[in-house]
Amino acid sequence: MELQSRVKSRNFTLAVIGLGRVGLPLSLVFASKGVNVTGVDVNPDTINNLERGVVTVREEGIEELFNKALENRKFSVTTDAAGAINKADVVIVTVGTPLTQDLRPNFSQLYQALGAISSQSLEGKLIVLRSTVPPGTTEGVTCKFLKEKTGLEPGRDFYLAYCPERILEGKAIEELENLPEIIGGVDSTSSAIAAELFKLINPEKRMIITSPKVAELAKLFTNIYRYVNFALANQFALIAEHYGTDAHEAIRAANEDYKRSNIPLPGPSGGPCLYKDGYMLNYTPFIDFIKSAWHLNESIPLHIVNRIKGKVGSLFGLKVALLGLAFKADIDDTRQSPAIKLLNALKAEGCEVVAHDPHVSSASLESALSGADVVVLAVNHSKFKDLTCQDISKLAKPNSLLVDCWGFFKPSEAEKAGMRYVGLGRGQL
Repeated sequence: MELQSRVKSRNFTLAVIGLGRVGLPLSLVFASKGVNVTGVDVNPDTINNLERGVVTVREEGIEELFNKALENRKFSVTTDAAGAINKADVVIVTVGTPLTQDLRPNFSQLYQALGAISSQSLEGKLIVLRSTVPPGTTEGVTCKFLKEKTGLEPGRDFYLAYCPERILEGKAIEELENLPEIIGGVDSTSSAIAAELFKLINPEKRMIITSPKVAELAKLFTNIYRYVNFALANQFALIAEHYGTDAHEAIRAANEDYKRSNIPLPGPSGGPCLYKDGYMLNYTPFIDFIKSAWHLNESIPLHIVNRIKGKVGSLFGLKVALLGLAFKADIDDTRQSPAIKLLNALKAEGCEVVAHDPHVSSASLESALSGADVVVLAVNHSKFKDLTCQDISKLAKPNSLLVDCWGFFKPSEAEKAGMRYVGLGRGQL
């Protein structure tokens, strides 16, 4: 197999279609391993920034990799997808697959990428689909599209595999090095070449060889499993509130030195993957349980607003300091963030919301807290762990309300600081 040998010896060119939070770290990791990589993105601002040396994605260690790739001339960028694909031996597709307004997968970016791929000669190339897709997309959409457009046979004239990304945002480079790769080739040769490709990142990397459909399901199951567990923790929080007790204390008691229990602590849960991946299974009638988890997690921001109103009455005209805007701790990504949903729900009550996030462009901590009637800890950023109730009370109004969505503060400490306290999962009889 000529391509497999060339991949093994790094004697090939790689094109990565989509330079977002998946594609850019992947491109730079391959470039750091001596692979010639061309990154493609349809957004001219993304390309212009990268050409000026501005890294458009925040990840630990990414700037060092970027500078090294430029120095070694292993990484270039372009908006010309067809030109990059024409010169490439391997093409990895990492474009977004968001949901439409009616919560169905939007394949527009995928079809645009496939259109560019099919416009070039595919003979002998490997195409790797890495975007999150519903089960059957690799064989039922990608295979058929490329076969109809080119007349070539996947697995014979060119090679095709689904190899999902499973990185944790903020830890992408570390996890690309160490996480096992799921390889779903349309045939054994496609799987063998794709496995050889990802071994370039780390020769010790474990390769899990399976079918495309199993690989697609494995990716979805990974995120849905986490999301459903977060929903269960949030359900426990609501139950604890009903009984006037502390879900954090109950969960810690349940988990401590008990091998069969690993319940996460409650908190607002969301983000682009967790929010949408359950809806990638819309083609099956058996997802009521997943939808219930989605509805529960999506209800938490409004539940928090209702708890605030239960303490202060009308929010109209009050100032609310919202601490955190990202969808999870220690990142700058606000897509499908529960904190943003909470912000919008608060604004709908007629209050002034001033947000501070150390990782997102926003107001300073001091200006957000100054004169606040209500202070909401919305995101569990590490930097917020340094805050004390005394720090907050010095800037907020006397007798202000501290709303703790993550269990960072003790109610007794808030009381000592002259503040009232409401905690998600902490009830009061």
